[in-house]
Amino acid sequence: MRLLQHQNHTRIQWISLAPAAPCASPDELFGLEALLHPRTREEDEQRRLVAVLNPLLERDGFHLAETASVSGYPLFTVKATGGSAEAPADPLISETLAAFDEASVHEAWTRALQRRATHPEGAITSARTLLETVCKHIIEDAGGTYSDREELPKLYRTAAEHLQLALDQHTEEVFKTILGNCQSVVNSLASIRNKLSDAHGRGRKAVRPSARHAELAVNLAGTVATFPVSTWRARQAVKP
Repeated sequence: MRLLQHQNHTRIQWISLAPAAPCASPDELFGLEALLHPRTREEDEQRRLVAVLNPLLERDGFHLAETASVSGYPLFTVKATGGSAEAPADPLISETLAAFDEASVHEAWTRALQRRATHPEGAITSARTLLETVCKHIIEDAGGTYSDREELPKLYRTAAEHLQLALDQHTEEVFKTILGNCQSVVNSLASIRNKLSDAHGRGRKAVRPSARHAELAVNLAGTVATFPVSTWRARQAVKP
């Protein structure tokens, strides 16, 4: 991707031309950070441009990440994609989910990872999709049923019951606490998706998630999804 800058009095226009030679380093893209600085444009326009530019930048191994704020407005910085953006648990979660279902479950996780640093709203949507997909697969594999109208919290409870992981299926307090907290995380992820994701239209004053919100949602979803998947695989392994 190549970006050309044209000065037209007080406006700066950036034109993306593809295909072209790949960019060598983030330093060559410093102008994008100035283009998106809060001093130059409103937040809605910042985020609109980031949504347009990131798919192009990702072809060359870069992305615009929200790294700070200025007077409450987001500040975007050019970052290399991958590497330090990977969380410690990512490879283990990826391995577990891919072994369970490569086509849909692992695909949902991969999509959430790809969006985590560059598209917070989409990442939160993908986090919920991951959990819904895992729950539906487990319910189906266990011979259970669900309706298309069931929300994530109900799907998770049903899947947990098939795995003997439901809160009321245990008497030991420490396990009840852990299992209850898992359900609470699922409930919260369902709620935050309704509030902050890109799954619904929003008004002018709607709260927008930042990269740290997306990171929290995706990391929690990956961890919670791995628990029932690992339980299901362990039980299948000991079946005669």
